[in-house]
Amino acid sequence: MKRILLSSAVVLALCASALQAQVTESTTRIERQHKKSRHMEQQLERTEQQLLEVLKTGTPVVQAQAVQTIRDLEQMFPEHTFAALLTPLEEKLKDENQDGVVRLLSALALDELHSDAGDAVIRDVASSSKDEGLQTLCKALLVRSDYR
Repeated sequence: MKRILLSSAVVLALCASALQAQVTESTTRIERQHKKSRHMEQQLERTEQQLLEVLKTGTPVVQAQAVQTIRDLEQMFPEHTFAALLTPLEEKLKDENQDGVVRLLSALALDELHSDAGDAVIRDVASSSKDEGLQTLCKALLVRSDYR
């Protein structure tokens, strides 16, 4: 009986170590596949620069599309800071002569940056904007950011 138990224990130990090795290798492979690469960072930086140019020179419709693209990128790459876009988004949000859709999307994009600087801009617009819809949105974003 002792031999059977000992044999069973040895077989179970070998199976467990083989399974552990397989799990470890699988985890390592997944980490390698999803690891941030320098190429991806460079591509994000180039995209960020292109979006900056569009925000400076584009028509309101194109600017709205660019801000929506920024929001999409923030969702896909939350670890990237997108710090260079903070100032242009702030300018779009605070400009009373800017297209309303661009201003609303800029507020949402600033909120999704999850930064204190973005929250400060939103707080400023919430208290000083003449656009009641934008002011309401900014107040709602501030309430939501307090719960994060």
